[in-house]
Formats: sequence, structure tokens, C-alpha cells
Amino acid sequence: MSEEPKLLIDVGNTSIKVANYDPVTTSMAPIQRFKLVEELRPSLERASHAYLSNVGKDDVSAEIRSLCVATNTPLFIARTEAEAQGLTNSYLKPSNMGVDRWLAMLACMRRSSQKTFLVVDIGTAMTIDAVENGKHLGGWIVPGVSLMRESLFKNTQRVFGDAENKLSTEFANDTPDCVSNGCNAQTLGTLLLAEQQMQKKVKKFELFLTGGDKNLFLNLNIQNKIECENLVLEGLTLFVD
Repeated sequence: MSEEPKLLIDVGNTSIKVANYDPVTTSMAPIQRFKLVEELRPSLERASHAYLSNVGKDDVSAEIRSLCVATNTPLFIARTEAEAQGLTNSYLKPSNMGVDRWLAMLACMRRSSQKTFLVVDIGTAMTIDAVENGKHLGGWIVPGVSLMRESLFKNTQRVFGDAENKLSTEFANDTPDCVSNGCNAQTLGTLLLAEQQMQKKVKKFELFLTGGDKNLFLNLNIQNKIECENLVLEGLTLFVD
């Protein structure tokens, strides 16, 4: 890494993920996770520039902007666009699309050989977006595994479980495993249906998997499956000067 790296910041629903990026070597340091904006101060003090994606609360962007002013760090805030890097957005109002989805697709555009792919990001929410020849076809947003489990616990009387997810989809014989395996099955079913939908449109495409719960998908027997650590941070690198 160079002495003054670029700092990439991905503000999600549950944590702030950051990584240093060196545009000369195009290398990214290991990702760090924080809960509070103030925890970014040491990283910002060492960075020459900061690049931000935020799908969390708006006031987080304001906090990061203030911290960048205090540390004298120029800040770029990514926004969803109608077109960029050869990718055309299908939304009539691009700002309605979360910037995390847009950046993930931009990262896949750089990786994809045919510019035709599904990108699946599974975290608090699970998002799926389809792209054909650089044109966004549309996508889905559904609850992620943890959010589904929490919804069951909150809105039912006799359904309970624990924090452990064994990544199984087998029929289970007690309530905690029924919840865990059932939510896994529903998530996997969404992905498989998305794959079927894509197959109706194109014969060959790549499937990019990212997000904190991507391990759920790794044993799937799907061709052209590509695991990615963090496509949002990767997409931010496209805007580094």
C-alpha cells in the first residue's frame, strides 16, 4: 500500500465496512468493520481521499462528511445514476435504487466477460439484480436470513430459535432448526427462481455472490458461480482518481 491510501467506506444497515485501496497496485487491504462513525477517524487521518457508499441512515453521511472536514480528507459520495461504466439503469428514477446495488453491478460489469449476469448480495436484505449486455433488466429485494428469523420471532407466539445457523435446508425435528432451515430454504429458493428467470432471457450468464451470508450459497451446483468479498467497495474503486 502507498503511504496515503484511498479509504473506501460502505455504510450498510448493520455495520460500517472500510478498506484501504491503492490505485497504483489496484490492491485492497482486508476489510474492517465498525459500529460508530468516530471509529473511522484514524483511518481518515491516514487517507488521501475517502469514497462513500451509504444505504444506512442519512445522518451517517453527514457525520462522515463532518469527520472528513475535521481530518482534512476530501470525500466522494457515490450516487446511483442512469448510466455509468457501460451500465444502463432500468429505473425511471435512478435515485430510488440503493447505491449499494448500483455499485455492485458496476463492479460486476468490470469482472464479467459477457456483461450479462446476476448479482446476488445477501446481508440484512437480499438483493438480486439481472443485467444483459450492460442493460439492467430489473431485480428483487427480499429479507435476508437473519431478518426473516427475527420477523418470525417477533410476530409469532410459539416460534423460537437460537443464533446458530447450520446452513442446512433439511426437514428439521425441532422448532429452532425448523426456523433456521426453513429460512435457508426460502432464501435458496429465491436464488434458484431468479436463475430460472434469467435462463428464460439468456443462455449463458455469470452469477456473482456477495454479502455477509454468501456462504449459504457456496455449495450450490450452479455453473459460472463467482464468489466476491465485497462488491460495493469494489464498485467504489471505479471512482478513485
